[in-house]
Formats: sequence, C-alpha cells, structure tokens
Amino acid sequence: MDYYLCLPICLISILVCLNYKKGYILKKHYPLFITSLIFLFASCQSTKAVSDLEKQQSNAPSIDNTITLLFAGDVMAHNVNYNMKDYDIIWDGVRDTVQECDLAFANIEAPIDTTKPASNYPYFNMPKAYVQATIDAGFNVFSLCNNHTNDQELSGIKETIKTVNSLKTSEKEKGNEIYFAGVKEHSADSFTFQLIEKNGWKILFLPMTEILNRPLANQYINYINSSSKKRQEFADFCKKLRDENPCDLFILSWHANEPEYTRVVTEAQEAFYQSLLEAGVDIIWANHAHIIKDRKITINEETGSSKIIMYANGNTISGQRTKPDFKSENPIGERDNTGDGLFYKVTFGKKKKSDQITFVKSENIFITTYITPERNYIIHKMDDNFINYLDDNGFSNWARYIEKRITINNTYTKEIIEWQ
Repeated sequence: MDYYLCLPICLISILVCLNYKKGYILKKHYPLFITSLIFLFASCQSTKAVSDLEKQQSNAPSIDNTITLLFAGDVMAHNVNYNMKDYDIIWDGVRDTVQECDLAFANIEAPIDTTKPASNYPYFNMPKAYVQATIDAGFNVFSLCNNHTNDQELSGIKETIKTVNSLKTSEKEKGNEIYFAGVKEHSADSFTFQLIEKNGWKILFLPMTEILNRPLANQYINYINSSSKKRQEFADFCKKLRDENPCDLFILSWHANEPEYTRVVTEAQEAFYQSLLEAGVDIIWANHAHIIKDRKITINEETGSSKIIMYANGNTISGQRTKPDFKSENPIGERDNTGDGLFYKVTFGKKKKSDQITFVKSENIFITTYITPERNYIIHKMDDNFINYLDDNGFSNWARYIEKRITINNTYTKEIIEWQ
C-alpha cells in the first residue's frame, strides 16, 4: 500500500480507539490500537526498502522480451549415486523448477567414457544414462571442464566428446537443443565455447578450469594455470572473444583454483573476477569448492544493466554427505555442507526499442540431497513442504536436520546487491 494512503487510514484507526473525554485508550480497542501502530511503521519501512527498486523501474523503458536462466552447481556421481537403479528419481523433487527456465546450466564433474565402467573418486567416470537423466530433468547447457575432466586420461576425453555428440544428436531428434563445451577435439584447438540462440537472445557460453588434479592431456581441455600472467592473457582473450561474437550476455563458467569446503573468497580471486567483468563477461558462474558461497549483483541504476558473480553453488548432486550429523545443534561440518546446493535463478529483460539488457529479478533456491530409506540419493528443495513431508512420514531426524541446514545456508551465505 502507498505510504500516503496508509498514513490517514492508520491515524483514523487510532483515533477510533481513543476516548478523548476520559483521556485513555479503551481497553476493548487496545488490540486494534497496537495493530494500527504496527501497520503504520511497517508500511513506512516497506516503502523505504523498495524505494531504490521502484525508482529504477519507474525510470526504465518497458521490457519487451525476457529470458530466465538457472545456474546449478556440480553434478557428481559417486558410487552411491551411480549404483542407483533409477537415475530419474534423483530429479523428481526439482524437475518443475528446472524445466520452467529457458536455459539451465550444470557442471558435469567427470568424464563420460562409455567404454569403461563407472568409477568413483579419485578417478571418476560417469554413466551416460546419468547424464541423460540430468538432461531429462531440464538441464540443457553443460560445462565439461573441471579438475576431474582428465581422470580417464586422453582416451576418456575423446570418449566424452563422442558421448556428448551422441546425446546432442538424440536430443535434437526430439526437438531439444542441448549444449556442451570445455573439451577439445585436437590439442591445437582454441578454447571451445557455445553461441546459444534462445527466444530472441544470443548467449555466449565459455567454460574454463584453472585447476586439474594431474596434468595429463591438459591441451585438450579449456584450461589455464592460475598465474597472474595467464589470468591477464585470459582476460584479454575474453575481450577479443566478445568483440568477435556479438551477444546479449557473455556467461563464463569458471572452475576455480581455490581451497575446497570453505566459503572464503580471496582478494586475489575477487580482483581477477572483476578484471573479467571489465573485459566483457556479464556472468561469472564459479564452482569447485563443493559448498555454497555468496552471490553478487552489480546493477547500473540508470540503465538497469548488471554484472553477476556466483562464487560457488555447491553440489547439485553427489555422494559426499553419506552420514548427516543429526545430533549436532549446528551441523556445519565439511561433509554436511557438501550435501546442499543452490539453484540461482536469474531473469533478464530487453527494453523496448533500445534492446538494452536489464536485470529483472533473481531467486535463491536452496536444495539438498536426501538419502531415502532405500539408500537412494535424491534432490529436494529445502522448504516447508519438504519438512512437512519428512515429519508426516516419520523422519523427524531429517526434518530437524533440514531446518538447521536452512538456517545455516541463510546465515553463512548471502546475495549482495550493489548499485552504481
């Protein structure tokens, strides 16, 4: 309600409660008096809280076309995951959320070599059917480069390329376009990227890693080492890539050379990310830490244009949390943190006549990997519906644990919005 409308209504309500002849508040009207005061101050506070956004929206031309993007985290397949008989049930709890977005991004943290059996840490190999289930859930843009890309050596990289080409062909026959990038056919090739056209939008997608567990076949991966010189050269490459590929949004998937299982972002990492944004990148979607970190949106107040950094979205699915700490009042152990992830949902719009790109809204959707009594590892949104389901089915230990994990994620991670 508008402040100038709510103020007289509140004052009238208060006056009704007052007895001017006796000079005190009628006891029977006391609750109405208190409610009116609360409503008055809440209305003022709400107006103040949204004033910046209202100012931007009132000054901005109408939006003609929007696109909604969803960014997940690491899709992993430990033995507890790939030994499941049905991979589709992994995604049933979040399928609708993924499919309502125009593009949904995920990092495939393993080779997909169909000539070898699935394998666990330290040298992963993911079944093709596991990736197919992820596609069927609605994901359609994938990074293939990370510290595990060469776990099956050069032959694994080449087989991964064959596998994803097969998946792309079969999906195209269904009328579904999917996109993979991050590995190369030949060692001399430049970094692989995708130029995606969707609903009148042109998206430049480049996945990179600056960390490998071992140096094998690194010439076949979108990889740079994390030296200052290589980082500067890469920023220059990004500027050139954008100039050569005009687009509405330039999205960079970045597998960061940073410590795992910590939410810390170093000054050096932050400075590097800022240099990439200045070089023409619009969205940095970083991962590797296996834990949720902050998100930062920098919005130009006049134009509505924005730059976004996701410092890490945690694990989307994994088998790293096998024994949730139900007994702790504050379960923030390393393995407990790896069981949660973030779906970061962002909508952009094009302004009428100018085609200016503007930030519209964002949504933080915390997810968790729940272990069923049958030992299936499945994903759920962390919300009241899931907690009620757990309580109704006699899993109060899980329900209380999820309540604590929601508090932890909201306390230890945040969305930072900066206006320029």
